[in-house]
Amino acid sequence: MQSGKAVKLCILLWFLFWIPYLSGKDSLAEIYGCFGGWKACAECHDTETKGWQKTRHAVAFESLKKSGQQDLPDCIQCHVVGYDKYGGFLDHELTPELAGVQCENCHGPDKEHIQNPDDGKIIAVPEMELCRKCHTAIQDPGFDYAEKVKFSHGD
Repeated sequence: MQSGKAVKLCILLWFLFWIPYLSGKDSLAEIYGCFGGWKACAECHDTETKGWQKTRHAVAFESLKKSGQQDLPDCIQCHVVGYDKYGGFLDHELTPELAGVQCENCHGPDKEHIQNPDDGKIIAVPEMELCRKCHTAIQDPGFDYAEKVKFSHGD
């Protein structure tokens, strides 16, 4: 009887792994959870995402890899989308589309917004406290919210 349960579990896990590929989605994060990644935002906000791609936020995860900190949870949480949240970043292999500081880090999860753009749940302009979760006095002592927010979507 136990082997029957094990087979069913294996089949279920197999389907969960292959659903994204069979459906044309990039990863499980796009199917499950509330995060879609910057490509989902780009469909309607092309100018903003093109500007964002020129910022340091876009390559934030790469900076962790260069310093060998890509596996440290305290570091990862500020360099990816939705770390430790349902449907958020798991690791660079499983959810590469959520690597980097993206739209959803500042504006909130986009899944509901994509389904209903007028839902009012997207944060238009994030408050300084949100930025300060990562741009702490220790990590970024020269952080100037008023100046930095002007360039969050590039020049």
